[in-house]
Amino acid sequence: MKKLLLLIAFLSGVFFSTHAQELKVLEFQADLSITDAVRFPKEDFNGDRCGLIKLGLVLPDAIFEGDIISSEYKDGEWWIYMMKGANWINIKSSKYLPLRYEFEPIQSNVTYIMNIEKPQIAYEGPTGTVKIECNIKDAEVFVDGENQGSLKDNKNKIEVPEGKHEIELRHAGYNNERLTVDIKPKQTLTHNITMHAAGTFSLNGISYEMVKLDGGTFTMGTAENINKTATLNIAPIHDVTLRSYSIGATEVTQALWEAVMGSNPSMTQSPNLPVSNVTWDDCQEFIQKLNAQSGSHFRLPTEAEWEYAARAKATDDGKKIPSGSVYKQNGCKSVNECGINPLGIKGMNGNVAEWCQDWFGSYLTEKQTNPTGPAKGTHRVVRGGSYEDLTEWTLRGTTRSHRDPDEASPAIGFRLAMDN
Repeated sequence: MKKLLLLIAFLSGVFFSTHAQELKVLEFQADLSITDAVRFPKEDFNGDRCGLIKLGLVLPDAIFEGDIISSEYKDGEWWIYMMKGANWINIKSSKYLPLRYEFEPIQSNVTYIMNIEKPQIAYEGPTGTVKIECNIKDAEVFVDGENQGSLKDNKNKIEVPEGKHEIELRHAGYNNERLTVDIKPKQTLTHNITMHAAGTFSLNGISYEMVKLDGGTFTMGTAENINKTATLNIAPIHDVTLRSYSIGATEVTQALWEAVMGSNPSMTQSPNLPVSNVTWDDCQEFIQKLNAQSGSHFRLPTEAEWEYAARAKATDDGKKIPSGSVYKQNGCKSVNECGINPLGIKGMNGNVAEWCQDWFGSYLTEKQTNPTGPAKGTHRVVRGGSYEDLTEWTLRGTTRSHRDPDEASPAIGFRLAMDN
C-alpha cells in the first residue's frame, strides 16, 4: 500500500509538472488590415500564394510541423508561410510540451495573427552567464520576452538556463537590439552591443535613418488639368487611409548597397550618392538580402505611402517643391544635400526618381485603405522626378511615372519603407 501511494504521488507530480509546461493559444485570427502576406509573398509547390501566420512567441528553438513552406524568426516573432488550405500546425520546443492547433483552412495572401501564452516556470536546472557591455547603461534586458530589469541593476550580467535564448535590450529613444545566445552550464559569454537612436539602423558600419509616420487619411492625386495624358495619370482624386509606417529619410546610398550586395551598379560612384541604375527586380534582391542580414522587414514603399510622405502627410497640395531640390542638373548629389520636406525627409523631389512597390494602373474613385496597387501589370510605379528633369511639375508629390521592372536608369534609385 505504501508503494502504491508513492507511485500515485510520483505520477501526480509528473502530471502537474508536465501540465505547467503547456503552451496556450490566446488568439488566432485573420487580420485583413495587415498585408505582409502580399508585400512579402511566397508560393507553395502548386504555384499558389501562401498564407502567412505571424506568431508572437519568443522561442528561438521552435520547430513547426504541418503544410509549411518556410518559417523565419525575425523581430521577436515567427513568420510562418503555410500552403493554401492548410488547417493545422504543430509547435515544438525543448522547453514545452508539443502543441497541436487546428484552424479554418489557410487562404492565399492573407496574414493571420497567432498569440500564445507561455507558462511561468521556476527553473532549477544548470545555468550560464551572459555579460553585456552596452553604450546605454540603464537599458532594460528581456530574455525570451521576459523583463529582467536594467543592465545597471543586474551589473551587466544575466544568468540564464542552459540552451538557446533571445536577449533583447530596450530603451526609450533607441531601437531595440537583439541577439541569440546558446549557453552551456557554467559558461560565461560576453557581448558588446551598441544601441542606435530610434529610426536608424547600421549594417557593416553603414547607417540608414528611417522616419516614422503616423497613419491617417488623405486625398491622393489631383484634379488639376495639366495635359490630357498627365491628367489621366494623376486623377481622379480619391481618399486613402494608411496605417503608421516608416520610410527612409534619404534614398538608399551606394555605400549601403555595396555593403549588402558587394558591388555598385551606379555610373557615377561615390559612397553618399544615391545608388542608381538598378531595376525594380534588383531592388527586391537587395531588400531580401538586407532583411536576411539585418533581421528586419524592409520593403519598397507603396505608391500611396510615397505620396503621403512626399506631401508631408498631405499637409500640402502636392505642388510644393522643397528648396534645394535637385533638377536641371548633369548628375545627382549626395543624399544629404537635397531638398528636405517638413517631415525631415530628403530628396523626394528630384535627385533620382524612386521605384515604388506597386504595379502601375489607373486610380480608382472609391476610398481605399492601405492600397497596394493593381494585382498585376506590365510596369512598376516610379515617383519623384530626377536631376534630368527640366520642370518642377515632374518633381511634384502627385506626379506619376512608370517603367518596366527590368529597366535600369542612372536617374532612378529607391528608398526603403517598413511597417511600424
